Amino acid sequence: MRVRVKYTKGDKVRFLSHLDVTRNLRMALARAGWPVAMTGGYSPKMKVSFYAPLPVGTAGEEEYMDVVLDTKGIARLVRANAKCGSRKFRDIDILAQLTKAFSRVLPEGFSVKQVYLVDDGKQNFESQITGSLYRIEVEEVTTEDLSPAIEQFLTQEQVLYELERPKQTRTTDLRKFVESIEVVPGSSPATIFMKIRHDNGRTVRPQWVLESLSEFGLDIDTREVIVDRLKVYFD
Repeated sequence: MRVRVKYTKGDKVRFLSHLDVTRNLRMALARAGWPVAMTGGYSPKMKVSFYAPLPVGTAGEEEYMDVVLDTKGIARLVRANAKCGSRKFRDIDILAQLTKAFSRVLPEGFSVKQVYLVDDGKQNFESQITGSLYRIEVEEVTTEDLSPAIEQFLTQEQVLYELERPKQTRTTDLRKFVESIEVVPGSSPATIFMKIRHDNGRTVRPQWVLESLSEFGLDIDTREVIVDRLKVYFD
């Protein structure tokens, strides 16, 4: 039995790494008493999958993880509720109970928006994600500075960006991933809504797009911007 959890990574935890996020949520599942299925072998792990990880410094309004539940554990949970006075086996809202228990133990900064069943036989959820919508606030520039540079970016067929890794430098075309950029007129701080495409798990970061604007006469220190992912689109 697989359930999908839609949750929020809020402002107070935006600087947690993806590894820290997964660790905190797994610990919360254990504290909440979820009957999570485990892998086999000498080092069993919870069968929990996380998707479209956020970089450090980015908050997320609608993030997703899948949790595989052990059917025997679910049956024990149902029997325990039946002993507490539930009328019938089929009347117990297991998802509601799991949601309540998980919400109660989540660290500050995280919250649950929805828990629902998904078909365990469907294709990998990561491959179904088609895009992300971001809101970006930039303190050091005005919308009058931003708009011309963004317009030039959008007119390009290709905008190459060099991504430096510890052992290699990789070049990616940012333009093919950016579906749209909208500047909110007169906003202060300058606010941008940016929709970025996903391609079988591959995507780019809004910060990279902002850094590339130096090619069009606008230098932005991306360490000073506030980035929130508002929505994940999927098939």
